[in-house]
Amino acid sequence: MTALAFALALLAQDGIASQYPGDEGIEKDPRVLFVEDFETGTVKETADRWGNAAHPENLESTEEIHGASPGRRSLHISKNGHLYTHTKGVDTMHARFYVKFHPKSGYLHHFVHLIADRTPTPWPKGGAGKRPPGDSHFTTGIEPWGMWGKEPAPGAWHFYSYWHEMKPDGRGNYWGNFFDPPEPARIEPGRWYCVEAMIKANSSPDAADGEQAFWVDGKPAGRFQGIRWRTTDRLKVNTFWLLYYVTDQAAQHNKDTDPNRVYEVWFDDIVLATEYVGPVRGKPKEGKKAATPSRSALLSGGTGVPPGKPVFTEKFEDGPGKFVGGEAREGALCIPPKGVHCWNAYSTPVQESTAVRFRLKPLADVPELTLLFWSDRLKDNGRYYVKGLKKGEWRDVEFRAIEVRTGWAMDGPSLEGDVLNNIKIVFEGADDARVLLDDFEVRE
Repeated sequence: MTALAFALALLAQDGIASQYPGDEGIEKDPRVLFVEDFETGTVKETADRWGNAAHPENLESTEEIHGASPGRRSLHISKNGHLYTHTKGVDTMHARFYVKFHPKSGYLHHFVHLIADRTPTPWPKGGAGKRPPGDSHFTTGIEPWGMWGKEPAPGAWHFYSYWHEMKPDGRGNYWGNFFDPPEPARIEPGRWYCVEAMIKANSSPDAADGEQAFWVDGKPAGRFQGIRWRTTDRLKVNTFWLLYYVTDQAAQHNKDTDPNRVYEVWFDDIVLATEYVGPVRGKPKEGKKAATPSRSALLSGGTGVPPGKPVFTEKFEDGPGKFVGGEAREGALCIPPKGVHCWNAYSTPVQESTAVRFRLKPLADVPELTLLFWSDRLKDNGRYYVKGLKKGEWRDVEFRAIEVRTGWAMDGPSLEGDVLNNIKIVFEGADDARVLLDDFEVRE
């Protein structure tokens, strides 16, 4: 055994869970960020405290539990579904969870993800096929992988990762990069596993000392080092995505034609922490237990980003105000396709809390509305897009100014460190198409 393997083996013998028999009280440990044992409340109540759920009709509470379970219930997902939540931002996150795949399980498209998101939202943002900016986000998924059909379904554990230094495929497209351990960590469907994934950000923007690792049933199964996940230490790991995503594409990639596949999975005893957690050890002092359930940091105000104060407000009650190019209508500003603009009515440095908010109501369907912010520093327009506006429906829009980026695809530098003092709003549509703008506000 190498020195590294020995050190990891020693680490696997301990862990936060070893200090809390049956996980009783583990949610009170200062290293623990989030706990979910599915013992408390309905599925809807669970989804509400996580912050977001997909296909809740496919999620149910069951009495199927693993052998070391200190509780009575687990979460069952059939076909497709997810729970999505946030913690305070950290440089290192461990995610321990118990999981079991149906004995007739097929191959999956995507699974559980750990995410660093500079501007977190209650819902997943997507981003497949795009290389993320180094100051915006990075993500890694601990996933079953069939190796193009070489591994029986659902496959073997590996990492599927997106970050700013990821490599393109042979066509120049950016799909998640694979991190496969030397020895495949094969998954046997129909049995419970304790899986723990860790992602550690690089210590400084220039250092390539980030890493990721995973353990299966308390044993080291894969470790990958020398990764420069981010270009700013303001980008923290803060998001957990309990995802079960099935598509026909996964079966096709693995040449799976079995008609009797059953796509169901069970999850239990999730602990997110800043240090190694390890499997459940021992039993609670008094029979079965239920942890005090955690709540999304976005719901509890634990994201660490101050709300900011208004520096410019325009409600259009007395006309266009400081905006040029539109006209007053229905107590709002009516915008034609060629747009409106506002210049030097405000001036504020772009920092973490700088935000823009407003309301929109198109008088005809508008597939995409573009916001342009000229940057003297970058000598270019920063862009932000609002998509899928429906006729007659008000849409509340709010975003942080650091999300504004140059480039048509918003893949250039951010406005961070710039001065925000202008905006232009345009959209494509017929000459008589109009969009109403109201309650415009800039906050710093």
